[in-house]
Amino acid sequence: MPDNLRISGTSDDSILEFGRDHSEKLQQLSRSVLSTLYMLVRSAKMYDPDNSVFERPLMSLQDTLNLIISREGRFDLVGIKSSFYVNNMLVKAELNAVENIRYLLEEMRAKDVGGFTLVKPAQISELKNFVWIFAKDTTEMPEDDGLSSRKLLAIKLARWSKLKEKLEKEKLDDEEKVDRKKYAITVYARAVFFISKYLDSVRKGTPMVAARALRIVQDLVDICYDAKVHFLGMTTMRQESEYLVFHQVNTCLLSIVFGVELGLTKAQLRDLGFIALFHDAGMATIPDELAGKRGGLTPEERTLVAKAPLISVRNVLMEKGFTRTTLHRVVATLEYKSDFGTAVRDARGNIQMIIPKSSLGLYAKIIAITAGFDALTSKRPFRDAYGPEVAMMLMWSELRHKFDPELVKVFMRVLAIPPVKVLSRRQQGALSVTGL
Repeated sequence: MPDNLRISGTSDDSILEFGRDHSEKLQQLSRSVLSTLYMLVRSAKMYDPDNSVFERPLMSLQDTLNLIISREGRFDLVGIKSSFYVNNMLVKAELNAVENIRYLLEEMRAKDVGGFTLVKPAQISELKNFVWIFAKDTTEMPEDDGLSSRKLLAIKLARWSKLKEKLEKEKLDDEEKVDRKKYAITVYARAVFFISKYLDSVRKGTPMVAARALRIVQDLVDICYDAKVHFLGMTTMRQESEYLVFHQVNTCLLSIVFGVELGLTKAQLRDLGFIALFHDAGMATIPDELAGKRGGLTPEERTLVAKAPLISVRNVLMEKGFTRTTLHRVVATLEYKSDFGTAVRDARGNIQMIIPKSSLGLYAKIIAITAGFDALTSKRPFRDAYGPEVAMMLMWSELRHKFDPELVKVFMRVLAIPPVKVLSRRQQGALSVTGL
């Protein structure tokens, strides 16, 4: 069997996603091929393909196929659902040819033929052997290379049974993806509802039991971990009037997705997500006019805002029991506000270098990045939301003393943001040395 032959449709990642730019010339040629194939298959029910009645249509089919091959380099025909595709392009059947297309599909599938491939010029003798598959007296089911007594050398058949199996699997996979996404949105909504109630209870001075959210966090972990799908699009579902609620939930989801990329275990992801979900809950006690104030804060206002992390920790310590997770929550809630290092600036105020401070915990460094990114990409009363790329540029330049640079590089990969779009040439050069 020649090396340049392959089964139609199996080289694509998904046969449910056929498609290519429209070519009117290929459309015309493809419709001609299908029309001729219809006549040949229908005639084979009345005459043997050796009959002279097949000569002209076989020559016409040969000419059209070879013209397509000369233009395209190949001819791939595959029947998907109720249509044919040629070289991954949907052949749009004319109204008066719809029944002919249906008939041709049915006859091909009855012989387990889903399509065929040609990468070499077609020969009349081989096209005739293809037509013999559908002859009225042929009872044999063809193999990939045709009938046992009439082999196909340049034509490679695609088995309909294999295409059908793949179609059904991909349909189930697509349905599963849709169901998984709906479930993810449901879990996200549950998290928003819970945090809204929790922050209300914090404002009243009687915090709810945070452990009730563990099931929600575990569900988010399962969604991001088992499916290997990052549902980052959900973090755009935010309301400006409920900034703190959505900020808590978005930071949780971003942290879990980030943790998956870092290779954390499910148990670690659950702890990380749980901490992130309540990381800034103390801000609920800050008056709205202060949280959204334009311009700088007075010393008294800064003192009040600085108490927010302590309130978050106090709420943690008020809960019953003291476990290892509790300790992680306390430490990370306090540490995530700490800068990664001290910025050394030049006379113009530009950062020249960063002197790392004492070692911070991994959870705190992750939450610092995810919370910072969500805050920058959220609209606030004193500014509009930054786009993801601009936010990452700010985090890498003006704010880079606040974050672990190695983790920021990984976070860029999570967001699929290439450094060429967000960094200066000098910064890109520095990153290229590290292999980002």
